[in-house]
Amino acid sequence: AQDSVIKFSFDHVALSVRDVDRSVDFYKKVLNLKEIENRSKSEGMRWLSLGGNLELHLIPMGNKIS
Repeated sequence: AQDSVIKFSFDHVALSVRDVDRSVDFYKKVLNLKEIENRSKSEGMRWLSLGGNLELHLIPMGNKIS
């Protein structure tokens, strides 16, 4: 029998944070990440580029993602 290979990849990481603005400031200052357009319909979220096609999505705690 031939072995099957499952390929796995991801394009973003989403973190639920208490204070989105403060978290964005941290990631921009400490890790030098750049803010990018939030292409979702969910308000309050902010997105940062991790480089390449990877993104960090910061979501206010308690918000439901639409």
